[in-house]
Amino acid sequence: MTTTADDHHVIGSLGSDFWRIKVSPELVPKMAREFDWNRLGRRVMIDAREGIISWMNPSITHVGQASASDKVIPLAASILKLHVQDMRDLRWKGPDGHERVWLEADAAFYVGKNAETWYAIFRKGGQNAVETFEAKTPPDLVIEVEVTHFDRKKPQLYAEFGVRELWRVNASKGSERVQVEFLDLQAPGGPRKSDKSSVLGGLDSSILPQAFWLARAGDYRGLRELLEKYLVPSTNSEPEPESPPPSPSM
Repeated sequence: MTTTADDHHVIGSLGSDFWRIKVSPELVPKMAREFDWNRLGRRVMIDAREGIISWMNPSITHVGQASASDKVIPLAASILKLHVQDMRDLRWKGPDGHERVWLEADAAFYVGKNAETWYAIFRKGGQNAVETFEAKTPPDLVIEVEVTHFDRKKPQLYAEFGVRELWRVNASKGSERVQVEFLDLQAPGGPRKSDKSSVLGGLDSSILPQAFWLARAGDYRGLRELLEKYLVPSTNSEPEPESPPPSPSM
C-alpha cells in the first residue's frame, strides 16, 4: 500500500509535531525491551494490537491549552463540591493487563468517587498504595489538545479502558480561542458527542472556550464567576476532601 508523508508526520494546528509509524505487531514488545519509548516524544501512544506507535512533541501553545484544563477542572469540581485528582503524565495501560495498548493524555482526572477513593488510599497507604489503585482504575475524564487524524481511534480505545468522558480541545494557529467537544465514551452504541459533561455536573461545552481563555489569561475571579453562573452543586454532593489540591487563588 502506498503511503505519504502525512501518514507518518503532521504539524498540528497549534504547531505541535505529531509522528506515527506502523510495524508488525509482534515487533512492538521486542522493541520495548530495547528502546525507551519516552525518548520519542512528550506524549506516546502504543497500540501493539495494530503495531502502531504514535508520539508528539507539543508546541508552547499546546502546553498552555493543556495547562488551562488544570485550572478549569479543579475549580469546576470545587464549585460542585466534588473530589478531583489530577492524573497528568501517567501512561494508562490496556484493560487486558498485558500492556498491549498504552495511552497518555494531555490531561487526565479522577472526579467524584474515584478521586475520593484515591485520597482515602493515599492517606492510609501512601504512594505505593495509590499506584496499585491507578494501575487498575482508569481516569474519569481525559483531555486531548490539538486533535489530528492520528487520533481517530483514541475515543474507542479510551472507552475500552473504561474512561467516562473525553474532551477534545482544538484551536487555529495564532488564535487564543479554542473549540471544545465533549464525547460520552460510555454511551450506548459507543462514544458519541454530547453538549453537556456527565462528569462535571452538566457543564455546558459552549462556555468552555471562554473558560479556557480566562484560565490562560490568569483571570481566576472571572473564571470562578463564569463557572458559578452555570454550575449548581447537587444537594447530594460529596463532602470536599480533607486535603484538596490547591485551587487557583483570586
